[in-house]
Amino acid sequence: MQSRYRIRTVLILSIYVSIASTALAADSEEVPSQTIRCAVIGGMMDTDFWPKLSKRFELSSCHRVEVVAKGPKHVIRRAFVAGKADLITMHASDVMINLVADGYGVAPQPWAKNDLVLVGPAADPAGIRGMTDAAEALRKIVKTKSELLIQRSLGAQQVLFDLVAMGRVQLDWQHVVVHLDDKRREMLLAASQKNAYVLVGRIPFLNGKIRNRDLVIMVQGDPRLRRPYLVVVANPRRQAPALAAATRQLAAYLHKPETQAWIAEYGRGRLDSQPLFFPVKIPGKNGPGS
Repeated sequence: MQSRYRIRTVLILSIYVSIASTALAADSEEVPSQTIRCAVIGGMMDTDFWPKLSKRFELSSCHRVEVVAKGPKHVIRRAFVAGKADLITMHASDVMINLVADGYGVAPQPWAKNDLVLVGPAADPAGIRGMTDAAEALRKIVKTKSELLIQRSLGAQQVLFDLVAMGRVQLDWQHVVVHLDDKRREMLLAASQKNAYVLVGRIPFLNGKIRNRDLVIMVQGDPRLRRPYLVVVANPRRQAPALAAATRQLAAYLHKPETQAWIAEYGRGRLDSQPLFFPVKIPGKNGPGS
């Protein structure tokens, strides 16, 4: 177990070194004006997050940012692989890492996070409403033999199973509902029918993007419920040198302290008291002790 954590620590540190070196190199380059084509996950477009962020970059540079693909990960991946996009951003996943492993992109870097919430029936049979420790809430769901629904999202599944592992929670599979065939994203309706709890993205839950009947938020605010986004830039062998340099500048801009501070406040008060997205902690970038 300890060796696994050491390996993970080495990987994280290597990513941070990559971030620092990439940012330093990009900031020092003088590049003529370029149009940087981007493939962006739908949630960042639906909330107007990426358009506003890219506009800030344009105002601080001589470059233009164009979104050439948006929507679910398979759509934006296709555009990136086809060489139609110079930069791609979506949740950290095998899809993103494979883009690098297969030679389409380089320098995967975490730069923002979003979060999930644990929702459930208003009657709250497990008595978890208002808790901020998601692992302890799962323990109570199991103890009270309440229903828990596992939805099709691999990201939500990863968060759930990480919580189970970290909290040493033993799921009661007699009270687990597996809901994987959900092309219409009706997991909340299914959970309501089963009187079950389920992990779901906070933004699509609050803005109504996912259909809901009567489920309410039970647990939120646990940092372990957050998922990182990665940015990957196109392999420079697939770009002209000036465009490759401009793309690196955009990726580096995402980690600037002023950008991270803006992320920490973006959308606060729109859906609830929290920002829509969260910054990441980068050594030497987020202040003393970060």
